[in-house]
Amino acid sequence: MAKVIIDMTMSLDGYVAGPGDGPEFPLGKHGGRAIFDWYFSGNEEYRTPLFKPEPGPNLAEVKRMFEESGAFVFVRRTYEIARGWGGSHPVNGVPVFVLTHHSPPPASVPRGPSNIEFITDGIASAIRRAKAAAGEKYVKLGGASPGKQALREGLVDEILVHLAPYLLGGGVRLFDDLVDGVRLEKLGVTDGPLATHLRYRVLR
Repeated sequence: MAKVIIDMTMSLDGYVAGPGDGPEFPLGKHGGRAIFDWYFSGNEEYRTPLFKPEPGPNLAEVKRMFEESGAFVFVRRTYEIARGWGGSHPVNGVPVFVLTHHSPPPASVPRGPSNIEFITDGIASAIRRAKAAAGEKYVKLGGASPGKQALREGLVDEILVHLAPYLLGGGVRLFDDLVDGVRLEKLGVTDGPLATHLRYRVLR
């Protein structure tokens, strides 16, 4: 059975995007790109122009992301900011499931290997369908909203945070609105240039 993992890059003060994020400024009006510097700090491209991690822990994390990711779950807002990834998510072009209240017209959805599917009946349904699509690989929750929804429903197996040495001072928080708290067990930590990679098991 596929694991469900929150896999996010985050600033030291807990933000995954800067203030004023949207289609014009996908990572916020200031600072958002800086938390992803670890993606671009090397000299050699890995798989796509988006990823150029420095050899060592950063490259190992990017490689693991490509090896273990079998499907992604996002919300409609992220889909729109990313313009549907042009129909092909940058990680292997894997299937993408988008949480929304209303599906867009089919003609407006970009076509490509990611086979984007819109889910209108909640996070549990999105994860169930993503697991079926992922096979032996893992389901990744992208963006703050799917992760928080899944944590509240007890659907997350692991949390992987790439912690950047940057203070955004505002924007989109990853771990707010968790009324009851969530107990974690540390599985591992590696420290690379411009990011510390922290992996936890969610204890239920």
